[in-house]
Amino acid sequence: MSGKHRFDLDCLPYPFMGPLKSAPLILLYLSPGLEEFDREMARTEEGRNWVMECRTGNQLLPGPEEHRTAWQWWKTRTAVFGKDDDLRSKVAVLEIGANHSRDFNDYPLLLALPSSRVSVEWAQAVLFPQAIKGERIVLCLRSAAYWGLPEDRRFGEALFAPRVTRGGHMLNGPMRDEIIELAKAFIIRSPGRVTP
Repeated sequence: MSGKHRFDLDCLPYPFMGPLKSAPLILLYLSPGLEEFDREMARTEEGRNWVMECRTGNQLLPGPEEHRTAWQWWKTRTAVFGKDDDLRSKVAVLEIGANHSRDFNDYPLLLALPSSRVSVEWAQAVLFPQAIKGERIVLCLRSAAYWGLPEDRRFGEALFAPRVTRGGHMLNGPMRDEIIELAKAFIIRSPGRVTP
């Protein structure tokens, strides 16, 4: 990667976590954060193998034993939908960017990266139609414009771009209440076996 950027290239890139191939609930975000643990994983065979398994789209969301910081992060954003042990196989996170950074400010570079374009194009071609038909729930919780969605809108049965904080938490209001109710019901009834 050339040019000025704040991406940490000592980390292994991966733009999603959780069972992306089968999860009934997909959360859309911007890019992975950065912890020292991410660098440590890149330096060990065990860490590299774990990231490779994550890239298959079949792994559960990480628990505290695999990646404590990632577990704490996703747990705070999904607590309204249920218990974290129950959600690990039912929720996945897809991010536009695959590269880690502590403070994300590389918006122009982000969309120039082929990996970022793949994330957005796949979401638009596969996930959005599935959500519009009600096959999955897709929640855009960060940078809706970069995903190609206007904020504070619902599309079809289950594609949402609610109003959110900069950290990706839904703001209180009728759409948040509607999303929580729908997601809980959907997660309970869904076998979690959707094939992209």
